[in-house]
Amino acid sequence: MKPYVPLVAAVIFAATTQPSLADRIDGDWCAPGGGSISVDGPNVVTPGGRKIIANYNRHHVDFEIPKGEPDAGGRFSADQLNDEEISVSIVAAGDAGAGKAVIWRPCKPIS
Repeated sequence: MKPYVPLVAAVIFAATTQPSLADRIDGDWCAPGGGSISVDGPNVVTPGGRKIIANYNRHHVDFEIPKGEPDAGGRFSADQLNDEEISVSIVAAGDAGAGKAVIWRPCKPIS
């Protein structure tokens, strides 16, 4: 067997066994204790109903929490874990540390 064959096989195996990320973070996400955000690319509707432009990429969104909302001036940051979960951290204004991550899930319509 040629020496490069195991290496090629290992690369192919690694490429096909990586966990796949969900398609994108866009959608309506609900917090476990109430509240929600709506993400449509960089366009976000905050839990307080304000329409803002956020920092956005396919699996992440973050923004400064606007005035008039709980934790105003702080930072909201969400990373998509999969199609059913995002990890949300809220860091208070002036706090240099990371906020405790909380899992949010897609909002389900009530029928």
